[in-house]
Amino acid sequence: MNDPNSHADLLRFPGRRRFLAAAAAAGCSCGLWAADNPAWKAAGRVGIPHAAIRMRSPNSALFGITPDETVEITFAEVLKVHGYCAGGAAFAFRMAQEAFRALYGERLPVRQGIRVKTSHHCCQAMALAYITGARGEFGAFRQQGDLTLLPEAEKKTVFTDKPTGKSVTLHMHLNPHETFEPLFQKTMKDPKYAPEVHRALNEKIAEYFSAPAERLFDIRP
Repeated sequence: MNDPNSHADLLRFPGRRRFLAAAAAAGCSCGLWAADNPAWKAAGRVGIPHAAIRMRSPNSALFGITPDETVEITFAEVLKVHGYCAGGAAFAFRMAQEAFRALYGERLPVRQGIRVKTSHHCCQAMALAYITGARGEFGAFRQQGDLTLLPEAEKKTVFTDKPTGKSVTLHMHLNPHETFEPLFQKTMKDPKYAPEVHRALNEKIAEYFSAPAERLFDIRP
């Protein structure tokens, strides 16, 4: 039996060759359309600020992964957890900054030494897991169970220092998911709305990083 996709049969059946060539061209043209789509060009890029959280990771130094205990978690790194939900990632990053300031003052928090309970179930939870090292039902055994999802109606995130049991609770005044999910859905259906998403991301990222903490959260021991 002849293989209809063999090189010899493709030479014998030019119609099949033309079909495959057309299919390949169509696949390539989809990628070119995404790159050349005027809506994407007009949108420009979202500004990603350089923001960093310095933490201690004693085991990283002990096992030779880092030269010393101090590690730096950047906003750009956290973005890689989700890829495009920069608004939620920025909000979670600011949340961690404020929680660490309340819990530790000038001391550096210990990564993987923090438990997190959050009612944000989307990208904010993923970002907080990356920053703190806390994990739910997966990841390093010592950190499993350190990330807990609370009912969304509670609208809060609790950070707990594992060695001391000291906690701080941030009651969130807003949820970035409510701002961005409708925009993402609309733009995935029609890329002409990309500029609207980019403008919103630029505006909200700046707000989440620079607004007074009390405008974003109610911080309680």
